[in-house]
Amino acid sequence: MLRLAVLLAWCLSLSANTHRVLVSTDLGGDPDDIQSLYRLLHYSDILKIEGIVSSPGPGARNSAGKVRDWIRRIEIDSMRGNGYPELISEGMAVGLVRQGQFTPGAPSPARRTEGSEWIVRQANSPDPEGKGRPLWVLVWGSLTDVAQALHDDPSIAPKIRLYVIGSSNTRADPAARDFVYNGMADRWPSLWWIENGVMPLRSRDTFRGVYQGGEQTGEWGNQEFVRVHIRLHGLPGANFPLATSPAGTLKEGDSPSMLYLLSPLLANLGNPDDPTRESWGGQFTRPQPDRFPNYYTDLDAPAETCQATISRWRVDFLRDWKERWKRYP
Repeated sequence: MLRLAVLLAWCLSLSANTHRVLVSTDLGGDPDDIQSLYRLLHYSDILKIEGIVSSPGPGARNSAGKVRDWIRRIEIDSMRGNGYPELISEGMAVGLVRQGQFTPGAPSPARRTEGSEWIVRQANSPDPEGKGRPLWVLVWGSLTDVAQALHDDPSIAPKIRLYVIGSSNTRADPAARDFVYNGMADRWPSLWWIENGVMPLRSRDTFRGVYQGGEQTGEWGNQEFVRVHIRLHGLPGANFPLATSPAGTLKEGDSPSMLYLLSPLLANLGNPDDPTRESWGGQFTRPQPDRFPNYYTDLDAPAETCQATISRWRVDFLRDWKERWKRYP
């Protein structure tokens, strides 16, 4: 009976045309988190947002207030009123923001936050659509609040799937990352986790393929795309911030976490249950399949090869977003 239930849940996940999503963001550092927030709201008909947690990250002065402010500046209700009511409303998105930790560090009973409690709450909540979908936790900053959530309630491990942008975020809070990783040895050995950007820093960093490499000429360049396809869309386009590194560009360094989920549905490319397949969000490998069957990392290859698993699809995922920008009146 248990085997049948697991098989049924797996089949339902394959047929799902939406995903349950909770984001942990260090918005308040490099503006590329804000760029990714735009994409998150623009695709909220597919990525069903269940929470946005303000968490630490490299050089970030994170705050839930900043996240709420940027949600308002994106003006998603103008898209809803222009024929796309299936998108999340501004009020609902603002109401889903929670404050996490302000400082990095290993979890402890004293470091519980509103954000970590919200992760636990949503992980333990049934799928609102009754399809048995897991909760995808997309980590755009350090693992601080996710680690705290696992510390407080290890039973959530089989109910969540992590797509983590590592690299400098890991360096900003290695204790939280190591807590999650070491916990796979005994507390959550089957934890489902894509770690995009394993250490050493910049050794692979698959996620950087979203802005490095691929077609960069004409309208697909990191500056020209903003000028041609974003700036002309009223205040949301005018408000769209440029990254500080590389300076003055479209970066979206955290967006591969979303592209991974969007790719199978919009491009028939990839499978959310199998990170070893090609997708807009990258291609990954299992470094220790016998020990950790659901733990995936960048390919065992040079950084350029890892990043090309995203950059080769650059025109496709930017073309799709270009059409989403046209939904503003």
